[in-house]
Amino acid sequence: MRLIRASLIIPLILIGCTKGPQRADPVDPETARTTLQVVLDSWRKGDKPEDLKQRNPSIVVQDMDWESGFQLVEYEVMGQGTAEDANLMCPVKLVVRTPGGEVTTKEVTYIVGTSPRLTVFRKLF
Repeated sequence: MRLIRASLIIPLILIGCTKGPQRADPVDPETARTTLQVVLDSWRKGDKPEDLKQRNPSIVVQDMDWESGFQLVEYEVMGQGTAEDANLMCPVKLVVRTPGGEVTTKEVTYIVGTSPRLTVFRKLF
């Protein structure tokens, strides 16, 4: 009987000892701002988002305009950004040239992460 009780209790104890899902470290705001600048400068130079994956450290980038062939003419990071858990929310004013040649200005927000990888994603809404 003791063996049966032990075989029921031990798995419950082990389940209680697990850490659960891993969480990213809080964002490093200085690293996030530097990473965003590297990404936007690369876009302005004419690099592709996938080029940043080859860097050391690698940067994962997602921006639909960039991926669609828009050219970045100029940009202005507006403020220091706001830290929200593992990300820095950075408002940026972009001046882009569409594939058709039209120049337009947009205000967007980038979500920049520093852990466990450097990431820069454009907020969709």
